[in-house]
Amino acid sequence: MNDYLPPYIKAEDQQGPEFQCLARWDTYRTVVTQANENLFFVLLSPDLSKCAPGFIVPDAGAEYAIDGQGRILSKR
Repeated sequence: MNDYLPPYIKAEDQQGPEFQCLARWDTYRTVVTQANENLFFVLLSPDLSKCAPGFIVPDAGAEYAIDGQGRILSKR
């Protein structure tokens, strides 16, 4: 999760309430799917309704493929 939102990104340092919202982990939904014993897919997607009415971010979120050791194999 630190790859997507590094610990040094602080909500209070962001300009505007919408971007402060996107810098908080409680804004994000996380879904983990296990493909096999050693492969997991992790989807991070923001719940923009928590940020502001009508707030739109066209390219928010990410999907990761992660092995059983926690190594990132792919992200998009």
